[in-house]
Parts: sequence; C-alpha cells; structure tokens
Amino acid sequence: NACWVPGTDHASIATEAKVVAKLASEGIKKTDLTREEFLKHAWAWTEKHGGIILEQLKKLGASCDWSRTAFTMDELRSQSVIKVFVDLFNKGLIYRGVRMVNWDPAALTALSDEEVIYQEEHSKLYYLRYYVENEDKYIVVATTRPETILGDTAVCVNPNDERYQWLKGKKVIVPLVGRAVPIIMDEYVEMDFGTGCLKVTPAHDVNDYMLGEKYNLPTIDIFNDNGTISEAGGMYVGKDRFDVRKEIVVDLEAAGLVEKIEDYNNKVGYSERTKVVIEPKLSMQWFLKMDKITIPALDAVMDDDIKFYPPKFKNTYRHWMTNIKDWCISRQLWWGHRIPAYFLPEGGYVVAESAEEALKLAIEKTGNTNLIKVETV
Repeated sequence: NACWVPGTDHASIATEAKVVAKLASEGIKKTDLTREEFLKHAWAWTEKHGGIILEQLKKLGASCDWSRTAFTMDELRSQSVIKVFVDLFNKGLIYRGVRMVNWDPAALTALSDEEVIYQEEHSKLYYLRYYVENEDKYIVVATTRPETILGDTAVCVNPNDERYQWLKGKKVIVPLVGRAVPIIMDEYVEMDFGTGCLKVTPAHDVNDYMLGEKYNLPTIDIFNDNGTISEAGGMYVGKDRFDVRKEIVVDLEAAGLVEKIEDYNNKVGYSERTKVVIEPKLSMQWFLKMDKITIPALDAVMDDDIKFYPPKFKNTYRHWMTNIKDWCISRQLWWGHRIPAYFLPEGGYVVAESAEEALKLAIEKTGNTNLIKVETV
C-alpha cells in the first residue's frame, strides 16, 4: 500500500513558450511587458490549463490523495526550492561562472544536458582549404558547420602525424575571413578521422573550448542569442545561421576554397521543448557541482541497497553517474523560481532566502544597502 500524492510541474520553458505565443496572437510582445506584467499572464494561463492533467487523472479513476495536491510553483514548494539552493550554495556546491552551455535560440535560454535530444541526420561534410600564411600551399579541414569558420582562432593537428610536421610554428588563413590563426599540435586530434586537421572554434564547441583554454586562444562569439550572426562574426551579420550555412558555401566555392563536399551522417542536438537545433555557447550561468553529490546515489545502487529491474540498467546508471557533468541550473526565463542572488552595484553578490537576509549579508560584507535582484530563474 502506498499514498499516491498528486502534483504538477510548472514546466518553465514549455509554459513560457505557450504564454509568449498567446500574447503574440493578441499583438503583445513579451519585451513590451515588465516581468510582473508577464507573470500575471503566465499565472492566468496556468490557472486555466494547469489543472487539466489532474482532471484527466480523476476521470481515469486514479486513487490519489487529492487533498494533498502540490504544484511546483506553490508557496510551500517555492520556499523549499529557495531553501535548498541557499543550502547548496553555502556548502560550496553551487557556483556561477562562464561555461559552455546548450543554448536554445528559440526559447533564448540555457538548457541542461538532459533537455537536449540527439537525432541522427543526413548532413554534409565540407572540406575547406586553409592556405598557409605567405605560402602557396594549403591544408584541408573538414567541417559540418562551415558558418562557424567566422569564429576560428586556430587549426589543430596531432603532433605524431607525419603529414603535418612541416606546419609546426606556422599560421594558416581562415577561408573568406582572411584571419591568420596559429597551428597548434595536440594529441586530442584523431589522425585517421577526416583529414587529421581540426578547425578550433572555442566559443562554439565544448572540445574546442577546452583546447582554447589549454593554448590560451581567443574566443569569438559569432552568434546572437537568437541564432543570427553577431557583429563579432564580421560577415553575414544579422542573418540566420542556417541561411548563412548555404550562403557561405556558395561564397567559398566561388573563391575556390572548397576541396569537396560529401554526404555525412551525424548526430545533432535539439531542444527537447522547442525542437530547434541547440547551439553550444559560452555563457554566464549557475551550476551545481556533481562530482561529490552523486556519490551516495551511486553507492546505494552499486551496493544493491536499491535494485534496478531489469538488472542490466545498473550498468547504464553507473555509466551515467560516473560521467555526469556539472548541471546548468539557471534559465533565462521569467516563469519559474528566481535564483535567490542579490547583486552589489560595485560587483559581487550575496545569496539568501529573503531580501531582508540578503541586505544583512551585504551590509556585513561591504556596508552597501543597494542590491539588485538577479533576472535569471
């Protein structure tokens, strides 16, 4: 026998998307509203639609304890979320920093790894010519995303690859862009994959970002939040990323910088909620450290205190828990729990369960009484 406690989730990304669409149909832009005005619309939508799933469960005859119905944005749950956030922060498990995140250009927010669905697609592999600086020689680099050459800051080859020893200490010219970037040598590059030459775009690829940090490479963020090319891209500014992919290939071919184009199958990450292709993007976000927090959950399963049925999923769980990355917990949305961080005008911030407690901490820390509430949730 068990007590079935019913409850619903506030579904921040999906709900905000629905409310934004509803407002658009009424000729109202989200950007024209204050946060408080938008939340009034969001609560109205939730009150109208949020209980439908519970009514469906009742019609199905679900024997829930309906008197204990919970909602993740009700007062009790909201207080719990804030309390746990502050507790984890004070334990040093939550931190804020610039990291590579999964960016949703439609919802305009960061996503966690679990909100990205990978699908196999029939793509193209573009082989591009990178000429060696001041020489009439070139190397060929293969990419599935030619538009990202706008953000290239290096080309990497394996130091054990005999084909490219002559490149040591040299620079190559990024096609069309004309920027001279260094050749770096690292065993990360697989000699038998593609041409053995890897274009490095630190602002738009997780592995490239790690190479960029290792070799102190500059990062060029070529995308605006909505997936259009930014001013930093230098070309095709304001155009959609997929339109630019088509256009840049035409321009590369016209300049004689395309070696060949092949059909290629690869996995592409999509936003679970908006169904658009996600962009790896450097962004200031809040993260939960996962290395230590997963240990009790892993031990309980490996010691058989908790059993999986069928048992084969024990190994799946172990692989997941031992390879998990720090969890991006902030979202750039208005509908949802707000992170309890209060920023100081001169820099830095305090984290507290209430504005009153934050003020006390700020006075103790700096003597400042002027706090700004963070806008992420």
